[in-house]
Amino acid sequence: MRFLLSSALLALLAAPAVHAQTEAGGLGTLAGRVTDAETGMPVMGAGVVLPELGIGAVSQRDGSYTIADVPAGTHAVRVGAYRYHLDPTTEVVVAGETTLDLPIRPGAGVGCEVVHEHGEDGSHMERPVEDAE
Repeated sequence: MRFLLSSALLALLAAPAVHAQTEAGGLGTLAGRVTDAETGMPVMGAGVVLPELGIGAVSQRDGSYTIADVPAGTHAVRVGAYRYHLDPTTEVVVAGETTLDLPIRPGAGVGCEVVHEHGEDGSHMERPVEDAE
């Protein structure tokens, strides 16, 4: 019983320290919506990743995504989805709760030649040959 009380007290004392670290610029949240750049409609199932951190999220039915516990600072963000162009990397400054909406361009459809890209994080993206560098 004494151990449980000690553990509970320790957890209560540590909570403000974790909150203070987040407030002081330690960790933040990156959230937003992935949309079709031509129609403005939400894109479900798009991968939004911060490659150098190895973290990311998948957009929901309404296009929304949330990546929690992002260290404060400037980070590269990539987004990709099936049948959409792999757009260039976007830079974002994360401080607290940060919003970044990501419109992506429709691309490789049925019958199009595509270039397949495999990221170090295991992600897979494809884009039309004419966009290949």
